Amino acid sequence: MERERRVRRTCGEDGGIVTGWLLRLIVSIAILGLVVFEAGAIIVARVNADAAATEVAGAAATSVASGGNAKAAEQAARAEAAAQNVTLVEFSLAEDHKTVTVTVEKTAKTLLVHRLSWTKSWTVVHAVRRRPVPG
Repeated sequence: MERERRVRRTCGEDGGIVTGWLLRLIVSIAILGLVVFEAGAIIVARVNADAAATEVAGAAATSVASGGNAKAAEQAARAEAAAQNVTLVEFSLAEDHKTVTVTVEKTAKTLLVHRLSWTKSWTVVHAVRRRPVPG
């Protein structure tokens, strides 16, 4: 009889084992979900920065092709960067006015990674594009 009571207590007739297992499963899924979300946010920021860099370089190259100088091309690049929700970090026009180079920056919107000092740099993504001036 005593042994039977001990077995019932350790096997958890009240659901202790199932509850513990379920709690561990929920916590594991939550941690995995957070990791996937954080990584996904960084990857999406990378893809968006690449696409935006292409658009920004294209706008600057088009400005030069339509008779604009380096200053007008940089203004066109800044306007397109603002429209694409990125920051224009660097702009250059080749001396022969045949190639435009831009560097844009985008910060990933994460829940946790951007708050930690040693991982904050992971959320800042840079993309560089060189685009020939048409014509």
